[in-house]
Amino acid sequence: MTFRFPYPSMRETFDISAYLVLGPDDTHGRPVEDVVRDALRGGVTFVQLRAKHSDAGEIIDMAGRIADVIAEEGKSDTVPLLIDDRLDAVLAARERGIKVDGVHVGQTDVPADVCRKLLGPDAIVGLSANTTELFDVIERMPAGIIDYIGAGAVHPTATKPEAQLIENAGDDASSIEAIARLCAISEYPVVAGGGVKLADVEPLARSGADGWFAVSAIAGADDPEAAAAAMTERWRTTMRSLPDGGHGTRHAKAEAGAINVGPEDERYVNTLAQLTIWPTGVGEELSEYVAEVVRVIRESGIRNETHAMSTELEGDYDDIIALVKRAAFVLRDHGYRTQVSLQMDMRPGYRDQMHRKVELVDEIIRENGRERSHNR
Repeated sequence: MTFRFPYPSMRETFDISAYLVLGPDDTHGRPVEDVVRDALRGGVTFVQLRAKHSDAGEIIDMAGRIADVIAEEGKSDTVPLLIDDRLDAVLAARERGIKVDGVHVGQTDVPADVCRKLLGPDAIVGLSANTTELFDVIERMPAGIIDYIGAGAVHPTATKPEAQLIENAGDDASSIEAIARLCAISEYPVVAGGGVKLADVEPLARSGADGWFAVSAIAGADDPEAAAAAMTERWRTTMRSLPDGGHGTRHAKAEAGAINVGPEDERYVNTLAQLTIWPTGVGEELSEYVAEVVRVIRESGIRNETHAMSTELEGDYDDIIALVKRAAFVLRDHGYRTQVSLQMDMRPGYRDQMHRKVELVDEIIRENGRERSHNR
């Protein structure tokens, strides 16, 4: 097994609050990368290349130019680039070293679980959903397949005329209400769009959505930077006005990773864990596989130390369990039979057991050594 994508995964850190979708049909003849540059300067946090009428070679070339612009603007670590629908273009671009962070697919495109299996655990996979009935499909999907949901359309839109209004809503108010219902039942972050313009940003923020996505409002604007800046500022202003400052959204919680309860919280259950995860049926040398698991653990923010035979973790019980699941799915999502060995010690009233237990043994050894020297 070879992990070819040389960039850090953005699955735990992406921000869908200001999501730009564009392709060559949307920019009035301007190069897509020029529009992306302006939009980045206006504050967009996520970029999706949607080029329905381009062949794979053209899409890969555009993706490379967009990735270069994101890097030039110093945002490769904060703004992901996804390609819509074309899993083949994503795989080819990543094979060439282009920083394409994942794929966004619809219900009738390449299945999301296939995308996850072929792209591996570092990629972002988004999925479109229009009605609450489609969430039944999503809920039956194994954990770790998709990372967020794109909900829409909010309005009729010329950029995607085949898109139905969200839950076949009859008017703007009904669309926002439908978005709110979808957000309320979704276990995933939700970004909403489809004909979205500046006036829609505040209602979407108040609906519980984790962000908006726009095409024409930015890519088709005379000044994409100014258009993006106005929409992102309207979103931030609205979120700050909410009772929780916007921190109650699913993505705001996800941005914090698995760590939700601090040691001073009465709900905190200090847990020391010994974890080993490995695949079977892949040969005798497992270091490359284990390295991918350890990378996920180290990026989690949970205290950890890796030794020759296992990795030790220490933190809140719920955070440990969530991390074990994420780490185990690293190999499972590649299609490998995965073995997990987990031993945990929960000791009320104690902290820093990862080091304190070793220090206690060392103290006993030193004390016994002094006693033996004295008895001689």
